[in-house]
Amino acid sequence: MLQLRGAAALSSFSLNKLLASARRAVPRLAAIGTEYVHFVDLEFALDHDHRRVLERLLRYGPRDDVPSAAEGQVLLVVPRLGTISPWSSKATDIAHNCGLSE
Repeated sequence: MLQLRGAAALSSFSLNKLLASARRAVPRLAAIGTEYVHFVDLEFALDHDHRRVLERLLRYGPRDDVPSAAEGQVLLVVPRLGTISPWSSKATDIAHNCGLSE
């Protein structure tokens, strides 16, 4: 399973609003960061060229708001086990059409 970082999941405005709300329950909370993470189920490892194609496909939105590294507690929010979203199905089709059969 390949894990690739994506763009920021929330705008700065939304993050500040979420942080203010969360601090009511956890006053010591210093910061909140969000980002999309892509999990790619591979049949076998990608070579360098195919990995670059996949990374380009998954490059979207502003990248400057994404935290450089997760610090503190990390919470991962994922769909229910076994759920296959229409987005995921379409992304798989697009990857296959770009020569990524792995």
